[in-house]
Amino acid sequence: MVLWSGIGALLLIAFAAAIGALQRDVYSPSGFVSGYLHALARQDARAALAMPGVDASDSALAAAGLPTAPSRELLRSDVLAEVSGIRIVHDDSLADGVHQVAFDAVVDGTPVSSTFRVKQTGSVLGLLPTWRFSTTPLAVAGVTVEHAETFTVAGHTLDTRAADPTQPADAFNTKADYVVFAPGVYRLGHVSTYLNADPVSLLARKPGAVVSASVVAQPNSEFVSQVETQLDGYLNACAKQPVLQPSGCPFGVVIDDRVVGAPAWSIVRYPPVTLVAGANGWQMASAEGIAHLHVTVQSLFDGTISTRSTDEPFSVALSSIVIRPDGALDIVVAG
Repeated sequence: MVLWSGIGALLLIAFAAAIGALQRDVYSPSGFVSGYLHALARQDARAALAMPGVDASDSALAAAGLPTAPSRELLRSDVLAEVSGIRIVHDDSLADGVHQVAFDAVVDGTPVSSTFRVKQTGSVLGLLPTWRFSTTPLAVAGVTVEHAETFTVAGHTLDTRAADPTQPADAFNTKADYVVFAPGVYRLGHVSTYLNADPVSLLARKPGAVVSASVVAQPNSEFVSQVETQLDGYLNACAKQPVLQPSGCPFGVVIDDRVVGAPAWSIVRYPPVTLVAGANGWQMASAEGIAHLHVTVQSLFDGTISTRSTDEPFSVALSSIVIRPDGALDIVVAG
């Protein structure tokens, strides 16, 4: 009898210890937060989103003071950063029953510290409390893409116009909001036929925060080469006009004497192409070139005939360079 009583006591002690361990490590505010952070560390977006209170709905975002109607495209596993060094720092119980759980972690090599707010929702068997985030722990990232419409992240290309179709069709700079996990780091960039951008890091350090990043797309060598080809072609077409002042062209001369035969133009030096971003599109600032004129003239004073062969400096600027959806360029020469 004594033996069975002793065994029963040991079982009760073991059961109580197990319950205590569960209450401390799993069914506690710190255990709940740790579970969320470890889901991010496993790059398991589905598990993180399934945790109570991780709500990406417009109403939940509004309740957290975040912008509504953002894109959910970044709530995916394959864009999540590497999370390590997870440590719960402290768990403070507030007067309203909400627990404020502070943590430290390292996200893609960047140390971060922040807090989550959680509250009890019930219990399992009256012994193990269950928890949820009192407000959504997600964050919203505002991504601006200067001079383009798309940006890259973790091998994916996202279109800001698709995320926010309300933007003007001719907007040179675009912007859209995206729901993101916090903590998290997102490496953004841009790669297209004519444009590239240096990578930028978007750090969502705190849950329930609004963060922002700008991706600045700049012309690459292919863009410059294509503009050079079209500009040179335009100048060559000007040089084919057998007149002193080619129509719609940046060079020409006025001669007081009589022209004998047809003037002949050629391009000695083409203007260098440097592309800059204007208010509404790409432009080329005024650049210098040299055309050559060969023409026979007769003096109105004494009738003598001579040959004029001169270099004629000129300047040209492009007021608009538009990249069409099919990759062709629409170029407008400044008047």
